[in-house]
Amino acid sequence: MARGLALLWLSALAHGSGAQYERKQRRPQYARVGGDDGVETLWQRPAADPPRGILFVAHGCGHQGPDLFTEVGPDGFEFPGCKRSYLGKCLGLPEEMRLRKAGLARGYIVMAVSGGFGRKSCWMPGEDLGNVAMAVEHVRKTEGLPEDTPVLAMGASSGGAFVGHLAQPLEQGGLPHLKCIVPEIMAIDANSNRGVPTLFVHMPRDKSTAAAVERDMQVLRSKGIRSKEIPVRPVPVTEEFLAQCFDKATAADVLRAMQADKLLDHQGLLAEDARRRVWVKTVRTAIAGRSSDTLEADESCMAELLNVAWAQHEFTSQFAEEMLDFCEQ
Repeated sequence: MARGLALLWLSALAHGSGAQYERKQRRPQYARVGGDDGVETLWQRPAADPPRGILFVAHGCGHQGPDLFTEVGPDGFEFPGCKRSYLGKCLGLPEEMRLRKAGLARGYIVMAVSGGFGRKSCWMPGEDLGNVAMAVEHVRKTEGLPEDTPVLAMGASSGGAFVGHLAQPLEQGGLPHLKCIVPEIMAIDANSNRGVPTLFVHMPRDKSTAAAVERDMQVLRSKGIRSKEIPVRPVPVTEEFLAQCFDKATAADVLRAMQADKLLDHQGLLAEDARRRVWVKTVRTAIAGRSSDTLEADESCMAELLNVAWAQHEFTSQFAEEMLDFCEQ
């Protein structure tokens, strides 16, 4: 009897330890690949086992890899990688977070690398192509994935141009096993694409980029490379939209204040470019200390959302499902 109880206790302990290990494996991970001053790499494994592949997300200028993660998870887990990062914190920006969650839900390991100088920087293809290849290989080996694991690459602005470089021929530094690229709000060098399907997600309000995207698509089609575009239009500012950054009551107060100060038109669309930041004083007053959002450019939830609402140049995850659908074709 005693022996049986002991076996049951050991079995329960083993299962409990296994569950804890599984949770740990699915929590965000952090590494500086190549040494203490190495390539800052963050990733998270999905619940799906085995993972379907790797989704690499490239930040824009003035940003970094930790933008995709929060310092504290929904289960209360404190991600130590945030404080260890070159920035010293995780921003958990809303669009990046939504893309990460969409990728995880589809069964992909989602990873990010801090390009350029490692914080608040742009990508430097000459150095970063090798750095990203090394980071992807680190994640693949750490997670025990096959050597031919497919990689999906999505990036915005400077990151959009960078994922275009990943599609170059392998002998020119292209990334192996690349299944697709999704450059956002940026054109690429289509002539150098080795045959990787390409989905452009751009904001037609930026006419110069829209024209460049059209030229890129003509080149890709002439080469027989599958390509498509998704134009991103302005969206109205609503309580639901603002609730991505604030609690319900604060979101309602912010919306009323923006309406009263005529920052929105009759359709709820922004009256002028959010990057001019005329909204800051109104929103700060309406928040009245109820939010930790700094409202600072390139690190604020609200600032990013209003850039998306204006729809001229911003990372966006509005079409995350369509982006993944394209890559999985």
